[in-house]
Amino acid sequence: MTSPLHIVRTFLFSGTLLLLGAAAFSAEPVLYERLGGEKAITRIVDETINKTATDPATKRAFDKVNLAKLKPKIVEHFCALTHGPCKYTGDTMAVSHKGLDITEAEFYGMVQNLRDVLDSMGATESAKNDLLKLLAPMKRDIVAR
Repeated sequence: MTSPLHIVRTFLFSGTLLLLGAAAFSAEPVLYERLGGEKAITRIVDETINKTATDPATKRAFDKVNLAKLKPKIVEHFCALTHGPCKYTGDTMAVSHKGLDITEAEFYGMVQNLRDVLDSMGATESAKNDLLKLLAPMKRDIVAR
């Protein structure tokens, strides 16, 4: 005969397994996946940097920057920030932007370029907003004036 305690334990164990299974199926993919993974993030970075480095309102900030070295670091940073499989190995935002005298207008110009690229790639509003929320706190370490 099965004891009442055994029945309660079995019920609780089964319920826990059901809840864990339901949580696993209902969990939204991480932002890295919602943006399209490494290939899409590479394209987002490439197009945003190219647009920003040639835009009359923002290109001054990129005059002395090696874009070929910069882009892979930004891809790595975006990948890590969005919970992808990368580890960011670059400098802090404060260190990497020191002496560039980035203005608030230049910063917001790049943000707008990023928004435009995300829109052109069909990023969802949710994914776009989540990425911008991750990047927004960096403003204080990027903008000098």
